[in-house]
Amino acid sequence: MEIMKRFIIALQFLTIVRLGRNIQVEPKELGRSMGYFPMVGLVLGFILVLFNTFSLRILPAPVVDAISIVILIISTGALHLDGLADTIDGLAGGNSREEILQIMRDSNTGAIGAVGLTMTLLLKYIALMNIPHETKNQVLLAMPMIGRWSMVELSLFSKYARSTEGIGLPFTAYLRKREFLFASATAILASFALLGIKGIIIMIVIGLFVWGSARFLKGKIGGITGDTFGAVNEISEVLALILVLVLLKNF
Repeated sequence: MEIMKRFIIALQFLTIVRLGRNIQVEPKELGRSMGYFPMVGLVLGFILVLFNTFSLRILPAPVVDAISIVILIISTGALHLDGLADTIDGLAGGNSREEILQIMRDSNTGAIGAVGLTMTLLLKYIALMNIPHETKNQVLLAMPMIGRWSMVELSLFSKYARSTEGIGLPFTAYLRKREFLFASATAILASFALLGIKGIIIMIVIGLFVWGSARFLKGKIGGITGDTFGAVNEISEVLALILVLVLLKNF
């Protein structure tokens, strides 16, 4: 029951799905639900695979790819994209730690954040459109799974940046190594099963990117926030797609 409860907590936090309305979510349980983040990513990927498989019978592939991205955005409530835009606005517009955090807290998206958001979605679409048909379903499964795993690693190597409570605090405060190891084992095994050695290479590169991001954010704002989780997730998804293309072309 504990396993199912934490999976449902992770599913409800990361998506618009609402199950088990009577579940009381304590901050500790929210943090420890991170062990199941990659599994939620696989659920999202499975939805994309179903849509891709059946829609290709009636729609051109580029249209299917575009709608797949829209489905991913809707199913997550645009949670991570919002974090990406806020993070870009803050890092681009703030000169000090306090200014960056203040800008990131503003719910209004600035011009630079909007441009960054557009570029990210465009890169994701172009990369997805160029994934070969015979590999597309494996990539659709792996991409959201790797993105959700990246947030687990970011939490492990970071502390919460704000002095007040926020959406990211339970994750940095209560994630334990056992949840990180479980999430990592899930992500590594799934990546290998879906993409073979290419999946392992992608996981290594994403892992290095997340570690570097944690160090960068520590230097800029003293740690991470809920917004930076979303930013790292989105960039990791795009990076994973680009790495697939590089590896398919060269290996």
